Amino acid sequence: MESVEESIIVNAPVQRVYGQWKRIEDFPKFMPAVREMRRIDETHFRWRVERCGREYESTFEVVLRIPERRIAWRTISGSESSGVVCFAAELGQKTSVTFKMKYVEGAGWQSAAALRKRLKSRLMNFKALMEAAPSDTTHPALTT
Repeated sequence: MESVEESIIVNAPVQRVYGQWKRIEDFPKFMPAVREMRRIDETHFRWRVERCGREYESTFEVVLRIPERRIAWRTISGSESSGVVCFAAELGQKTSVTFKMKYVEGAGWQSAAALRKRLKSRLMNFKALMEAAPSDTTHPALTT
């Protein structure tokens, strides 16, 4: 398996950042390739995504959830992958978000360099979403 990792600092408290990330239905707001996210139950969800000009569907299982610290998942159908998103409170009401992912290259996934670039872009979109939102709510849509 290949792996990638990217991090970003978001100017929002960890409670808000973690809370927004848990809202999987909002992933298309900061991940343009995600066409649909559907919650099956509390630990399973299905997404439809476009990668490299093709559409893919996968079912994921959340395998670990530590409030305001981390969320880990793995695929149970579709292109094989697993990962974790870690949240760390920083000084000044900021949050460090680190996204780590393992995947099988060629099974609908790009090269590590291309995926890392895409991941960095998604984290920047997430940061924009969080920082544009009023402190007591989430932003209705991402403009870019």
